[in-house]
Amino acid sequence: MYSSSFPWLSDLTDEQAYEFLDEVIQAAHDAGTHTAFLHALDVLVAQHAPIPALPHGVSP
Repeated sequence: MYSSSFPWLSDLTDEQAYEFLDEVIQAAHDAGTHTAFLHALDVLVAQHAPIPALPHGVSP
C-alpha cells in the first residue's frame, strides 16, 4: 500500500496497514476537535512508524 502522507506504510503488511488506518479513522471519530485528532495521529504514527518520520524533504 502506498501513501504519500505515510511513506513507511508500504513497509507494513496489509493487515498492519489496515489496522493503522482503522485506528486513524477511529481517532478522527473520537477526537471531536482538529487539535485532538492531530495529537492522536501523532501518537499513532509514533506507535506504527518503523523509525521516526521526518517531514518531506528534511534529512537528518
